[in-house]
Amino acid sequence: MICYIRWKIINIQDKKVSILLDSWIWYNVFINESTSSFLNLWEVVEVYIYHHISENTQALFGFLKLEEKEIFKNLIKISWIWGKVALNILDLWINNLIVAVKNEDKHIIEQIKWIWKKMASKIILELKDKDFIKLSTLELDKKENDLNIDKEIFNQIKITLVNMWYNAKKIEDILYKLPQNMTKTWEIIQYVIKNI
Repeated sequence: MICYIRWKIINIQDKKVSILLDSWIWYNVFINESTSSFLNLWEVVEVYIYHHISENTQALFGFLKLEEKEIFKNLIKISWIWGKVALNILDLWINNLIVAVKNEDKHIIEQIKWIWKKMASKIILELKDKDFIKLSTLELDKKENDLNIDKEIFNQIKITLVNMWYNAKKIEDILYKLPQNMTKTWEIIQYVIKNI
């Protein structure tokens, strides 16, 4: 079973990368949008792999952080969530997912492709008692104190811009450094787009 690869990227396309190992073996690895935004062609990167094996197929899913891989493994244990759906959920970005689970905010999770209301509730129910949620919320509480805007507005702006194909991590970085005098949502969105 493959669990880690140091690879050279030879192709990036729509949530999938082709990688070349030193032995001239190519693998196709499924990734999420957040991960793909950090990757460049011919770059050598180290990625944690979840090797999914079933009766009919095998698939590799790649993550830049072990935390992402752990959340992915927990997500695919939930009924009706398969690998590509779990990757879509991770596109929400780990911090937003953790906050949504912590606050039992179904609305944020329902905006993800292939997720409906019942499934959003199930995700929250299944994840809320997991150790990685409990530990991460302590760190997030500290980080939230640095925000100059309401957390709900922060999440709405981030989801809006991610849906417009902007990089989630860059959006977050700009929002955490937002000037204090900005309060209107449209003004903040314009500011983020201008500085991204």
